[in-house]
Amino acid sequence: MSDASAASSPDGAHAASAGMSALTEDLFSAYFPLPYRVVATIIIGVWGWAFVLHTLTRLQINVESLLRFNQKHNSPPLYQIVYQIGTMLLVVYSATTALLWIAGTHEFTFTVFGFDILPFLCFASIPVIFMFPGHHGHRSSRNRFMSTLKRISFGGLDAETRFADIITADALTSYSKVLADGWIMVCMVLCGRSVAAIPDRTCGGEWVAPMIISIPYLIRLRQCLTDFMRSNMQDYAHLLNAAKYSTTFPVIILSVVKHKYDNSEGATYVGALIIYDLWILSMLANSIFSFCWDVHKDWDLTIFVPASKRPEMAHRGLRPITYFPASFYYLAVVLDLGLRFTWSLKLSPHLYFFNDFEGGVFVLEVMELFRRWIWLFLRIETEWIRATGAGMRVPLPMSELRPKD
Repeated sequence: MSDASAASSPDGAHAASAGMSALTEDLFSAYFPLPYRVVATIIIGVWGWAFVLHTLTRLQINVESLLRFNQKHNSPPLYQIVYQIGTMLLVVYSATTALLWIAGTHEFTFTVFGFDILPFLCFASIPVIFMFPGHHGHRSSRNRFMSTLKRISFGGLDAETRFADIITADALTSYSKVLADGWIMVCMVLCGRSVAAIPDRTCGGEWVAPMIISIPYLIRLRQCLTDFMRSNMQDYAHLLNAAKYSTTFPVIILSVVKHKYDNSEGATYVGALIIYDLWILSMLANSIFSFCWDVHKDWDLTIFVPASKRPEMAHRGLRPITYFPASFYYLAVVLDLGLRFTWSLKLSPHLYFFNDFEGGVFVLEVMELFRRWIWLFLRIETEWIRATGAGMRVPLPMSELRPKD
């Protein structure tokens, strides 16, 4: 049978499609190895955070006071510090990327120097820049971030810097899949495989990566329980918040079970259908719960409140005090709803890009970071309104801010 006739037959078409997919994956991983993707998401997060800080500061929302971020009088604003750190990361990233592509152009693509050293130099620049012991590069700010990260890594919740701890931990949940990518990268190296290869997402065992994905949600779950205990077990909103994060774990578990069962020899149609339905239900519960919490609790919007019970002057489902145009809040709600349901892209056989390609995985990770970026605008604005009372639009000294209950 000729190549043309093979491609025209169903089996030949499938084989050709599989071959094209494999070639696309090889090229994507060759020119955009996993370490570069991990670093890219970190840089996107740093620049997004800087933009949020910059925008809110221009609106005269004193984010540094909310975060209990003490600085010297001659220190630059926090957003400038974050911009400068983001610039350092971007310079290193751009330099190593250029060297990588030059190596590939000169047919050094699959050498150790092309794909093992350069990506890890790029990846190693992250901890080096943040933990550099020198006094340059805003050492105190970097130390503050690292101490916060260390504290929340064990579910800690400092009473004085509670809001900063929660914001950081919530941001970490958006990096849960990136953390799993970091593990996969390390595992592949320990197994003697090049990081230029297509990532083996079962490296080290099928349950390891899902367990790593669950860590940020366990951190937030513990923080919610800590809040509940500190309220003398009176504020049940913290228990509801804990329940919201708990809905993530059935999703993670069923995703692994579904994959294992679908690829097992003893799989039956009925069994696969039951697991699939449970997976869909768990995803729906988690997405709907999280979306409603974002809108009603994190942003204090009144979209889900009956019109007769809304506060006076609440603009059509918003709230009496707003810093942004009304259209921004409605757009944020629509985007949050859509991005909370990005998992549904995997249900369509026509959107195989998100099912089978590493490029699709990376796009989903970036979409989640964008959702978190939008969430931060309204979450910090809401906290500022709660802390200042009647929507004061002037910076307040830290001593005048009332901590949130």
